[in-house]
Amino acid sequence: MSQDNGTPRRLQKGVLSVPNGIALAAAAMAPVLAVVLNAPAAAPVAGSAIPLSFLIAFIACAFVGNTVVQFARRLPSAGSFYTFNSRGLGPAAGFFTGWLFWIGYAVLAPGLFTAFGAFVHDYVAGTFNTDVPWWIFSLMGMVLVFGLSARSIKASVRVDLLLLGIEVVIFLVLGLVAIAKAGPGNSAVFFSPSSSPTGVSGVGLGVVFGILSFIGFDAAATLGEETRDPRRNVPRAVMGALGAVGVFYVFEMYALAAGYGLNSPSKLAAFLQDPNPFVTLSDRVTPWLSQPVQLAAIAGLFSCFLAIVNTTVRVMFSMGRDQVLPRSLGSVHPTWHSPLTAIVVQTVFTVVIGLGVGAWLGPGPTGAYGFTGAIGTVAIVVVYLASNIALIRYFWKDAERSVLKHVVLPALGVVALAYPLYAVAQPGQSYPYNLVLPIVIIWVVLGLALFLRYRAVSPDKIAALGSFLAEDDVPLDEQPEALLGARASSLQEPTVDELDRVHPHDDSGRA
Repeated sequence: MSQDNGTPRRLQKGVLSVPNGIALAAAAMAPVLAVVLNAPAAAPVAGSAIPLSFLIAFIACAFVGNTVVQFARRLPSAGSFYTFNSRGLGPAAGFFTGWLFWIGYAVLAPGLFTAFGAFVHDYVAGTFNTDVPWWIFSLMGMVLVFGLSARSIKASVRVDLLLLGIEVVIFLVLGLVAIAKAGPGNSAVFFSPSSSPTGVSGVGLGVVFGILSFIGFDAAATLGEETRDPRRNVPRAVMGALGAVGVFYVFEMYALAAGYGLNSPSKLAAFLQDPNPFVTLSDRVTPWLSQPVQLAAIAGLFSCFLAIVNTTVRVMFSMGRDQVLPRSLGSVHPTWHSPLTAIVVQTVFTVVIGLGVGAWLGPGPTGAYGFTGAIGTVAIVVVYLASNIALIRYFWKDAERSVLKHVVLPALGVVALAYPLYAVAQPGQSYPYNLVLPIVIIWVVLGLALFLRYRAVSPDKIAALGSFLAEDDVPLDEQPEALLGARASSLQEPTVDELDRVHPHDDSGRA
């Protein structure tokens, strides 16, 4: 582990496995939470074609998944897209990727903070007839998230895996029973564009909510420095999580459509007025699961909250280590091997913004959660789009370039994400969503000012962006020229810090 004045600058190597990575990525997607919240949101535009919309979203996100896999095999790092785009498009793109990726994930946490408190409040009020303020439950959840994140990434992903297993099993049972009892409700028409009130365009708008449900699938890529054999296992974790959750989404959407009877106009009309159709479905077909379904939603919120915090702090850690953010954020606790300073900063940010936005817009799904989620989605989808372009450029002159994997699939990923980005960020949104695009633009402008300052006074920081990889042992012919020159002049072995900074950028953006 490299040292800087006695402070570790690397995360603990080799402590995580493929299931650990899948757990983090799947928890970040929050599969149960996504179907509970996004099915009602997609219903007015997609109608009974919701399963088709989610299937198309699954395919679209698979294109981005290919990009993450191809990069992770070459560039395993806690920086994820920050490292990928630095190496594929150059330092400037890498800086703005990190800038957007950081706020994209960081701002999701306050929404989850408020939603967790709101869900627990509603459950306690309905079950025990006790009215406890939502923010008390939010703070309790934050304490647990902080403790797990600070103490051990391994403990965090184990909790994620446990909660995921419980909640997914509950919803799978609900889905199976709903399909079995659906009778004439079972139909292939749910995968036809004609089932949408406006045909193809309605299905397309439904895809937007499907893609929002996949945000977070890339979280496993931030574990590149802590995963055993990262070049092999990180791609497995990313695609494992994406595949498993994608199948879960399509299955649950079909079970909802069939169980609710959405091929019946009258039942579809009732569905469109139902604020929580999965709870209604459970009351109808599995009343004995009604309580577990509500608890599964709470568990899904907590596991997502924990996963998002762990993902965010690793991006902050990478940027702090590169000194783009304050250097202290790039430090690691000597005993716990966690980016503790980054965790503290993210915790303060989450509580302050969460309490403020929760008091302003309300803590529920249509309040702070929806608003902060929209901001995060715009920022993250921009990063996804840039990464697809970066992959094409990175491998353009590479001897191992595959036309399918390194050109066609990322190009399709750009096309697939363009419309959802427009749908979320387009002008004319209702309040407060009309503030989403201006907020993202203001953030980009602030980043531009910081980038220009760094380029003027500290160009070495920009040149070194995304240089930390998971491996300590770097082949001699891939070491920086400056490092080789220093070795030749001093006849000394390079330090670990020197070996950390590898693969400088050339004019083409390739290592």
